[in-house]
Amino acid sequence: MRAMVLRELGGPVRLEEVPVPKIGPNDVLLRVRATGVGLTVVIMIAAPGRVTAYPRIPGHEVAGEVVEVGSEVVTAKPGDRVTCHFYLTCKVCPYCRSGRETLCPEFRGYVGMACDGGYAEYMAIPAVNLCPIPAGVSDLEAAIAADAICTPLHACREEARVGPGDHVLIVGAGGGVGIHAVQMAKLCGGYVLAADVGDAKLEMAQAMGADEVIDARREELSRQVFARTDGRGVDAAIDIVASSETLEACVRSLARAGRLVIIGNRPKEVFGADPTFRVDPQLMLNRMLEIHGSRYVSLAELAQTLELLRQRRIKAIVTRTFPLQGAEEAHQLLRMNALVGRAALIQDA
Repeated sequence: MRAMVLRELGGPVRLEEVPVPKIGPNDVLLRVRATGVGLTVVIMIAAPGRVTAYPRIPGHEVAGEVVEVGSEVVTAKPGDRVTCHFYLTCKVCPYCRSGRETLCPEFRGYVGMACDGGYAEYMAIPAVNLCPIPAGVSDLEAAIAADAICTPLHACREEARVGPGDHVLIVGAGGGVGIHAVQMAKLCGGYVLAADVGDAKLEMAQAMGADEVIDARREELSRQVFARTDGRGVDAAIDIVASSETLEACVRSLARAGRLVIIGNRPKEVFGADPTFRVDPQLMLNRMLEIHGSRYVSLAELAQTLELLRQRRIKAIVTRTFPLQGAEEAHQLLRMNALVGRAALIQDA
């Protein structure tokens, strides 16, 4: 089969012919139809320790068709259309059983990093990681749902606790996760202030429902936020960029009892700059502020995201698609911050 293969830390992915993966008794083999391409992959393949062995086939936002099941699998059958949970977890610890799989103490790594992923014609994956795709949801939509859309669902609903009328700042609003966070915050009832640094990204955020857009190039971010909120600040700030500058600006932008939610990750080994940020304890105390880390989703939340797509209450925003061999081109565009919304690899039936 054809696959885009990573052979070294931070290196390019290149098209190669490799064997179709063999499955174990608890695995399934998928014929991959669509794979999302986002900054998470670009960061992880360059961050030491995320890829567990080389060569590796990346790609975790996957939609495909089951073509073979292991001897112990009873929850899937050939012909099923499925997407995949990103995390490899034990499924039996208290965290997994309470819907907090992302805190699993027996965490074994990420799909596409600790096992081969969806930048290929076929991939093997544990059956317990599968999530059925509802009728009426396309392969492309389902692939993007597996991270770029479901991640904002958890961040907005569980961590930011966005409610009707809340002012919500989204930093990095025009990117692959941010553009869906705009929609998800609106769906929760929020009044959304969308911040980014590119005209095309700001225009897309506005088109997807942002109530106001903030060009972070023009003036310090928190000053713009207070000007747009009559000096009150926002009830929640969701930072998908997560540099030291944006994180500190988000804290300054919060109203009393405001919540900062961190989704983004900018490792120093990849970006060069230290992302550590300073917090004024007196400000935190006086305003009774909260800081939350929002780490992916549960399988139940992934299923809920797919249902929102089926109901057409959320729209998957994919502005560029590539053939399988175009994965490295997509990575380069992401490194240059040149993509609006999500990119994806599409494979012919």
